Amino acid sequence: EIYGVTHTRSIYERAIELLPDDQSREMCLRFADMECKLGEIDRARAVYSYCSQMCDPRLTAGFWQTWRDFEVRHGNEDTLREMLRVKRSVQAKYNTQGTFLVSQRLRAEGGANDDTKEPADEMQALEQKAAVIAAEAERDKPQMKEKILFVRSDASRTEMAELTLQANPDEINITDESEEELEPDEVQLEQKSIPASVFSGITDD
Repeated sequence: EIYGVTHTRSIYERAIELLPDDQSREMCLRFADMECKLGEIDRARAVYSYCSQMCDPRLTAGFWQTWRDFEVRHGNEDTLREMLRVKRSVQAKYNTQGTFLVSQRLRAEGGANDDTKEPADEMQALEQKAAVIAAEAERDKPQMKEKILFVRSDASRTEMAELTLQANPDEINITDESEEELEPDEVQLEQKSIPASVFSGITDD
């Protein structure tokens, strides 16, 4: 009978290697329980340690509680501390894998979004092309001549009038003679002699 029970070890080991993780965890728990009943505490602890590598502490709290109870019953402070160290190590491993998987998923979603954004990119390219064509048309448009700036010269009023007449023949010509006609004649003051009797009352100081 004892031979038959111990002979199942190879069956458990084979099943743990071939089955998916969920079923392998179940087989590991049965395997460790069998070793514990046989008094093989170290073998049972080795099975728990092996199974821990496929047990995310956030999802398989039951397994870690079972291992903790095992260490409380059959182990000591050192073995319990080692179990907690393994738990932290496994949790760190799954955190790293989770971050990598999340980044991969975001990258895949980003690639899908890029495919959906292609029409928007094409529309933006057309808008840029239209802006370039408009800029070229504006550049090729005939530019207005620069404004003529008049500079005051020393030419006489007569010369300026002649230049104005040449520039605009229809303009009414106002000459200096007409300006003189518009100006009022100079007032001539008549001088008269003052009688001496006016100053007769004034004595010298």
